[in-house]
Amino acid sequence: MIDVVTGFLRSVLSWRIALTLALAAAGGWVFHRLHLPLPWMLGGMTVTMLAALSGVPLARTRPIRPPFAAILGVMLGSAFQPSAFTEIGTLLMLVGAITLTTILCGFAGYQYLRRVAGFDPITAYFAGMPAGLQEMALQGGLAGGDERRIALIHGTRIFLLVMVVPLAFAALFHVDSQSSRIFQHSAADIAVADWLWLIGAGAIGWWLAKRLGVPNAPVIGPLLLSAAIHLGGASAAAPPPGSIVLAQLILGSSLGSNFIGTNWSLLWHSLRHGLCLLPILVSICLGVALLIAPLAGLDRSVLFLSLAPGGTTEMSLIALALHANVALVTSSQLVRILLVNVGAVWLFRSRGKAFLAQDR
Repeated sequence: MIDVVTGFLRSVLSWRIALTLALAAAGGWVFHRLHLPLPWMLGGMTVTMLAALSGVPLARTRPIRPPFAAILGVMLGSAFQPSAFTEIGTLLMLVGAITLTTILCGFAGYQYLRRVAGFDPITAYFAGMPAGLQEMALQGGLAGGDERRIALIHGTRIFLLVMVVPLAFAALFHVDSQSSRIFQHSAADIAVADWLWLIGAGAIGWWLAKRLGVPNAPVIGPLLLSAAIHLGGASAAAPPPGSIVLAQLILGSSLGSNFIGTNWSLLWHSLRHGLCLLPILVSICLGVALLIAPLAGLDRSVLFLSLAPGGTTEMSLIALALHANVALVTSSQLVRILLVNVGAVWLFRSRGKAFLAQDR
């Protein structure tokens, strides 16, 4: 933990980090003034990406992301109020839909990247899986794939989903994300006991998840522990708005700064195929959502967010901003990530190598 704190402080004191965060804050402020959805995350993400591609000497903010990701995890877990517990029961009806969309999206992603984009089999396999950037890039690199291409494809997919989905929802349903309940209280409204619960959920949840080797530990650990605390009725508090805005800025800048040092031709290749692949994945998720929603008694838009192949944190934040059922969306996204991180890696290790070897 001391190493984590030392590395965090060293990163924060970097002038490149300061410049990156300043640009992200400027982008967030502009998006906020324009009343765009999720302004601090989308604004920070857009401006830092454009600056990175323009050669501005930025720094990747991913090293300082974990503590702020923990804040988002605690905040998302606070959506799991006791009154939402009965709604979570519908997740059992959705496991089949989540599994189906995960398999179909993974298969479609692999086939497109292999047949159309011309990726080698291993790179196409891990780049096509609808999971997190870090996990798939790491596993794909260890398996012999092109780690940078895998990261770029996942980064492009998440970037486009995070950009398009909230804008589309705001336009179609006239939802004002800036009126979300997460901005309806202040730090002064939080009692001392609630502060202890929130801080404990973040610190202990992160530590436990890291010890257990849980993927994306800074988010998942605090999220699960916070959900347990709120479902148990020990606390109903959420982190103050200022910390959430800052955490969204860090998240947005980390997504945008992923494009630092990216060759324009390589970026265009990934972006072009990401733009082509995204409608395919969205169509699969939308089709399954339209089919399952009446059976599950859920709103189609909420079910789509539950199935959409974005990051857990990003899709959950979108759900929160758009006043959707955050508990359902977050739980569904966690199931999908578990299926991919466990199932896809196991499949590759057990049978994938022989299959991919024949596909060369």
